[in-house]
Amino acid sequence: MNLSPSSFKTAAARLDISYRVLDGDSAHSVVLKDVILRPGMPFNNDCLAITASLSDQANELDEAAILNLNVKALKALELTHFEAKYMADLGGKRMLANGFQSWSQAREMEADDRIPSIRSSVAYLTQYNLQGDYDFFSHSGEKGHIHSSSYTHFRDVHNNLRFFGSLSENWGYTYFRADFNTNVFSVYKDVLGKRLSAGQALDLVKILLAQATDKEGRIWDLYASFFEDKRSLKGDQMRARHVNGWTSWYNYYGDVDEPIVLKNLDALVKHKYPINIFQIDDGFMTAIGDWLSVNQKFPNGLEPITQKIKAAGFTPGLWLAPYAVGFTSKIVTEHPDWLVKDPQTKEPVVAGPNWGGFYALDMYHTEARAYLKEVFDTVLRKWGFGMVKLDFLFAAAMIPRLGKSRGEIMWDAMELVRELTGPDKLLLGCGVPLACAWRTADYCRIGSDVAPWWEDTKLKYLHVRERVSTANSLVSTLSRWSMSDRMFGNDPDVMILRNQKNKLNLEERYTLCVLNNILGALVFSSDNVAEYGKDEHLLYAATFPKVIASVQSVIEFRPNVFVIRFQAQGRDYTTFANLCSDDQKVYLPPSSDKTHLLFSTDNEMHMTPRFSLSSWFGKADPLFYHPSSSVYIRAHETKTMMHIPAPKDGQALFMGSTSHIVPGAEIDTFTTDATKDIHLRFNTQNTRQHTTYIGIGNYLSTEKMAPNKAPTCTINGVQPSFEWIPVHGTGEGRPASHVHVAVVKDGEQTQQ
Repeated sequence: MNLSPSSFKTAAARLDISYRVLDGDSAHSVVLKDVILRPGMPFNNDCLAITASLSDQANELDEAAILNLNVKALKALELTHFEAKYMADLGGKRMLANGFQSWSQAREMEADDRIPSIRSSVAYLTQYNLQGDYDFFSHSGEKGHIHSSSYTHFRDVHNNLRFFGSLSENWGYTYFRADFNTNVFSVYKDVLGKRLSAGQALDLVKILLAQATDKEGRIWDLYASFFEDKRSLKGDQMRARHVNGWTSWYNYYGDVDEPIVLKNLDALVKHKYPINIFQIDDGFMTAIGDWLSVNQKFPNGLEPITQKIKAAGFTPGLWLAPYAVGFTSKIVTEHPDWLVKDPQTKEPVVAGPNWGGFYALDMYHTEARAYLKEVFDTVLRKWGFGMVKLDFLFAAAMIPRLGKSRGEIMWDAMELVRELTGPDKLLLGCGVPLACAWRTADYCRIGSDVAPWWEDTKLKYLHVRERVSTANSLVSTLSRWSMSDRMFGNDPDVMILRNQKNKLNLEERYTLCVLNNILGALVFSSDNVAEYGKDEHLLYAATFPKVIASVQSVIEFRPNVFVIRFQAQGRDYTTFANLCSDDQKVYLPPSSDKTHLLFSTDNEMHMTPRFSLSSWFGKADPLFYHPSSSVYIRAHETKTMMHIPAPKDGQALFMGSTSHIVPGAEIDTFTTDATKDIHLRFNTQNTRQHTTYIGIGNYLSTEKMAPNKAPTCTINGVQPSFEWIPVHGTGEGRPASHVHVAVVKDGEQTQQ
């Protein structure tokens, strides 16, 4: 079959299922292989009945349907394995491989790729395996064996998408597997430990199938509609959801203290950076798990600090890891019964190596649950924090137990923290299997931790998909963009712009800044802005106000080279991101109704001039480009192009600006009245010096043509000056050209 929704109407699944019959003295295990199952042809034996059904979904997509695999227990059962395999044509397609949790890498892969497991020796020494699914889901490492957690899609060269999204993660983690070598596509359900009573039936596998061309966002709109919205920030609160913030972690890590927090707060106020959230991260408590025991680094406690944060106009946030309990915590010594125990050894389950090691808290334990309520009530309603960042959430579901699968426990864990947070406070999830956080968390991390360096080569080659790495984080940011706003606000992690304690070069800092702002809803920094030089201030100021990008597509059209198409404030943009270590030649979008020229912005525009050979010879990167022209993108560089439509007689047209990383995002008003006076106003959050380019009527001319007389117009009541600026490139056979534009600078016609 071709993986279209309609092809599943007649497709036969080969089902592998195993289970234990829980029937007193006659308890036994059953293993079934290659059971044939198709819609209208159920499978039955004396223990269970399995039926398959497909229901069409009316929508604007080419095709959409829901595939149900329903399991009914005829006797009390405990499931141990479930996989449905289909023969499918996988040739010429790329598959989205979504990693297990927030930090696990997500990206498209193809027939020559592989997903290896962490080597056992490395896992033994580092325990990095505990952060992922390496211990309970097979990573063969063979070429062409690709898997994806919770959802996936297959994309061809024409951007035709066939999408698969689980709607039953509450019963267990769902994995989609593709063997490109044998053309087998399968749905695997992590059901280990899931118990069914006699007569109980459930839709164990429930999947949205969808197909469309160049409509990935529309597919996710439909997918999101199947999840109950429990967020504080509901789906339509776009402006409120897109925010900037500061967090202590990526500059001070565990060394944060009260003076550091207040110093950074004062600096943000002094420099008038209009952030929304100010968050204190790990380092305030005496031990992991002892959340209400504030250490000596915060001698006045946290409540006075929240008051100062609020007085500055920011929402205070606090980091917690509610299901993590450090080896040295009071909980371990005073309440060992609160810890999840291994059913075989009766020892506490180790959930990770951080902080010298930590255990998992048993959220089903009555006293442990009451303790969590006390923690959340104190943090949010006594100390006055307005947001909690909840980290290492995967620890809640390390093992199946109590008749529940891992995924079912994780689902319960997210339901609990949403309930404890309340409807009026913000919840930022991190280190969590993402589907369990959809429409439950207000924000969620969707990539690994970034770092003040580009890549951790050692951990990359040791196959650690959760490794701390800027490059690793960006790949997931580019691959999980479609979740943002629909499922939660994407948190792509911080941008690091500072010069101190930072090995990222200027292009890498700019790439991190631009991609996080375009593709993220919550964009943090940990920099102390009091230590910024002029360049850092210029770039940071160019991120305000936070751009709200309506992303249309993100395509990896060449290995590690991405193109992003998006809209903002009614304008069209294309961003090229080169994550390669080599310069790349790319071609700009072709001409269209919306694209007559393109205006370029990159790192150089948001810095003081730097000496280079090109500047020595009087050359500089051009502002304007012809469509279809070639452009070189440096290693780890990003360029954003604003599409400029064709001129109309006498009409004023915004053609670019230099004070925001997304040109035009800093403009609140651009209108023309009956007297041909152009009203131009900038958003008050953008305090950069502005240079704006405005075309009047036929703005484009070839070099052979005599300059036109300057158009008659005023901007904010003042006659502007006009300049001729060359246009780069000869795409589509266009001759050498110039644009004739009004150049408006601060102190002339702008108002704020």
